[in-house]
Amino acid sequence: MRRIKGHRSDWALLLAIAVAASGCGQTASSATTSATHAGPSPTASARTSVATGSIAESNAAVFATIEAQVAALRGLPTRTPVTPVLLDPTALRDKLTAIDAAQTDHVALAAEGRLLTHMGLLPEGSSLEQLELDLEAGQVVGFYDPSSKGLYVLSDSGGVGAVEKVTFAHEYTHALQDQSFGLDKLATDTPDQSDRDLARTALPEGDATLAMSLWSEKNLSLAELFQIAAMSMTPVSSDQLASAPEILRDTLLFPYTQGLAFVQAAYLDGGWSAVDKLYANPPDSTSQILHPELYAAGVKPVALNLPVIPAAMGSSWKLAMQDTLGEFELGIWLAGDGASDTQKTAAAAAVAAWAGDRVGLYEGPNGAWAVVLRTQWRPEAGAGAAFNAAADKRLAVLAYPSSTCGDPTHEEIVIASDMAVIPNFSDCKSWP
Repeated sequence: MRRIKGHRSDWALLLAIAVAASGCGQTASSATTSATHAGPSPTASARTSVATGSIAESNAAVFATIEAQVAALRGLPTRTPVTPVLLDPTALRDKLTAIDAAQTDHVALAAEGRLLTHMGLLPEGSSLEQLELDLEAGQVVGFYDPSSKGLYVLSDSGGVGAVEKVTFAHEYTHALQDQSFGLDKLATDTPDQSDRDLARTALPEGDATLAMSLWSEKNLSLAELFQIAAMSMTPVSSDQLASAPEILRDTLLFPYTQGLAFVQAAYLDGGWSAVDKLYANPPDSTSQILHPELYAAGVKPVALNLPVIPAAMGSSWKLAMQDTLGEFELGIWLAGDGASDTQKTAAAAAVAAWAGDRVGLYEGPNGAWAVVLRTQWRPEAGAGAAFNAAADKRLAVLAYPSSTCGDPTHEEIVIASDMAVIPNFSDCKSWP
């Protein structure tokens, strides 16, 4: 599904990840299990580490020091100077909004929103674009834009405190990645390859989060780590995340959490040189991120095709959009919004043998529509049956009619505006 574009937007929650990963002095190997208890929210003056009257000069000196530290830690050369820009909340939001507007296909985004709504992943009558804008509000703390090579950091006061430092460390890592590997080569904005996009976004984000965490452990005081944790857990940020639909919230977090675990495994095995090698052969699916052994074995996703619209239905029917959900988002769909940890674990188990999928939204006259999801499963005992059983439970709570069919390694689901539409698209005998 749609991602925040490129490697620009980085979020307040990643600051909490940095604190947890650094563990207030623990090693990075405990990144996925460490926890930090936040202190009181810092004031703007407490977060500013420069003296009034010499802010510009002090900022430059602070950033120059961090650049040298991050480049040395990450082991990547600085090939091109990067000039960070401090922006207040309004200016940062305006900058991000302008870039998003220039890169967003509003028609395609609206079609995706309709598909997600039909699948029960978004509330009826909601706007995907507006939901994403609402989620962005108050969350972005900085971003690096590979297109313009601009690096922007949020600063309420115009100074550089603990939050600004760790944000810059993360974003500067992206600049180094871009200069050495070319982030555009990851092709993370392909319109109909969202699972691959999410997996490939997880590589640089996991890389930058690990580098940021290691840098924080080496260079920030305990008091600064508590400041960062407090900022990341403000009521506004927490409420926005909690109120967002799970499909948006979880895919937002995936590159930082699962990406960190994926990159950290490579780092612990072979250091930064092992991480560097990942860019020459980036992951192709969230399944490879969730199961690194599949990535190591070169197990790539199977490409599937969607059914052709029967000629008898007429020329008024169109395939409005198609995409790949992938193992991670199929698990979110199976669990449903507001799922318990037990339900999420069961859903993850039901999709663990994912081999490939393709989902499409077909639209016809008078508001008629059909969503077709075709999936393929690795030949593990009961894999397809486990998914189909879980899907039947999920479909039972949707407001629309549906059908399923398949065999031990293939499953097809059709959800439609009415029962009369389903037979036109449900035909497991015609594939793969």
